[in-house]
Amino acid sequence: MKNKKIFFMFLIAAIMTAIAPLYLPQKVTIYLIGDSTCADKPLNDNPERGWGQLFPNFLNDDVIVENHAKNGRSTKSFVNEGLWKVVYDKLQPGDYVFIQFGHNDSKITDTTRYAEPHTTYKQFLVRYVTETRSKGAIPILLTPVNRGKFDEQGKFVDQHGDYPVVVREVAKELNVPLIDVHAKSLKLFSELGPEKTAKLFLFGVPADTYKALPKGNGDNTHFTRDGAIEVSKLVVEGIKELNLGLVKYLKPNPKFSSIAKGKVVGLDYFYNHEIRKDKDGKDIQWHYIWEDKENSGYSVLGNIIENYGATLYEIPKAPTLNELKNVSLYIIVDPDVPAENPTPNYIQDSTIAEIVKWVDQGGVLLLMLNDKGNCEFEHANRLAEKFGIHFNEDSRNRVIGTQFDMGKFDKFPNHPIFEGLKKKIYLKEISSISLKTPAQPILTDSSYVIMAGSNYGKGFVFAVGDPWVYNEYIDNRKLPVDFENYKAAENLLKWLLEKGAVVKTKLVQ
Repeated sequence: MKNKKIFFMFLIAAIMTAIAPLYLPQKVTIYLIGDSTCADKPLNDNPERGWGQLFPNFLNDDVIVENHAKNGRSTKSFVNEGLWKVVYDKLQPGDYVFIQFGHNDSKITDTTRYAEPHTTYKQFLVRYVTETRSKGAIPILLTPVNRGKFDEQGKFVDQHGDYPVVVREVAKELNVPLIDVHAKSLKLFSELGPEKTAKLFLFGVPADTYKALPKGNGDNTHFTRDGAIEVSKLVVEGIKELNLGLVKYLKPNPKFSSIAKGKVVGLDYFYNHEIRKDKDGKDIQWHYIWEDKENSGYSVLGNIIENYGATLYEIPKAPTLNELKNVSLYIIVDPDVPAENPTPNYIQDSTIAEIVKWVDQGGVLLLMLNDKGNCEFEHANRLAEKFGIHFNEDSRNRVIGTQFDMGKFDKFPNHPIFEGLKKKIYLKEISSISLKTPAQPILTDSSYVIMAGSNYGKGFVFAVGDPWVYNEYIDNRKLPVDFENYKAAENLLKWLLEKGAVVKTKLVQ
């Protein structure tokens, strides 16, 4: 009888575990549709950002932002190219669609994009609104953001004509919430004046600074990261003024800093070089890279780094000392095994010599390996051992299903990485570390070293046997909210960036 009771207790627990996700509240999704002023931009040594790229910084983890805005699109071409259908098919009741077009609708010589404001442009705006509502989702209209244009007397010049007027008309006629970014940005840029406004646009970027813009840029339409942040603030201001349901998802104090301004974080794309097919059958690199926004990526980490004012950089080949001089912090993550890459790039002795010289001269190296079977150890350890660090080919903290506490660490030393942590962090399936001088342990578990650091010459090396700070376990996509991996990642990068030097060489190659 007792055994039956135990059996039924386990059965009920298993059933409840299986059906629980069906009753969890679904996250609200905000879909952004629009043009290049909103769109996501390439991250590699590129100063350009769309405001939609920065907008998620202002929202908590209970809301998802899908940025479908694309460079060069108008209300007309966004529909005709099938981009709207992608969004429409995904809409669920309670989702939001932020609609902002106008920059490309005015291009009268381009029949694929031109939309006359009072006819075609208006018709497409109405279509977006009505079709959004037909799915039970909530449309929000945004007027186009202004360009950074001033006349010779320093007076702001509006270049959008009737397009903002028509957006306001549609909002009034269809009773759609309106965020008047055009009016807000006109006021902001006018108050800032030409010189301060220039810093928000690409025309304020000097030459010989970024690989993506080696000659600088005269562009007064597209934003720097600072500009994208300021426009995002205008959108957030509008959300508050309208008292939208999204207000409850706004972070009280989004954090942006310039403490790492002038510093560059280079991420290895060579030793970790996994390829897969995208939805169009094209080969793309993925897994622990800046661009990967899925669970497997480092997009959230990249955002943390940029929020400190540093620049993101990709290192797509074996680094030389000359290239490493372009970065303040160099990250190597999970070098490939043949199962991941049929022709893996191993860390060669000649390259190890270059990296060691760079660290000795003041470079900061972050090594994040993996557990046995999922990482190349032989060549990676040849590098690590130069600094007194050896990754053991083991696999600790094996986690079963959602028993996340099997991967918890909650006994923290007095160290900057763990400053302000009150609960626990999560690392699973990790290789432990053996140390020799000059390396020192930072985090231990019984007799096992989990994290270590090594002062070497003028530089520093940090090591952990896990990719650790990737999206899946940094922004609570899977982890319960009492795990503080995001805060620990912020602390780790701040600490390492403080050690890294400002880059004095040119980034152009």
